[in-house]
Amino acid sequence: MEQITNFLSMGNYGAYIWTAYVLTAAVMLGLLVTTLQRLRKNKAELEEFQNIQDSTKQSGHKEETARP
Repeated sequence: MEQITNFLSMGNYGAYIWTAYVLTAAVMLGLLVTTLQRLRKNKAELEEFQNIQDSTKQSGHKEETARP
């Protein structure tokens, strides 16, 4: 048990070291969450644009076949 306590205290710098680890992990987790949210938003937006493009192509194709 004493070895664990000595390890966690990190030579009396444990408070600084563990705070740095926690802050780094929190920032990295925040970056991951915001990146995944932005990815989902961009995928939905891309799908919407593709649907608009497909419907435009289909309506344009129908007009061309109706002309002759």
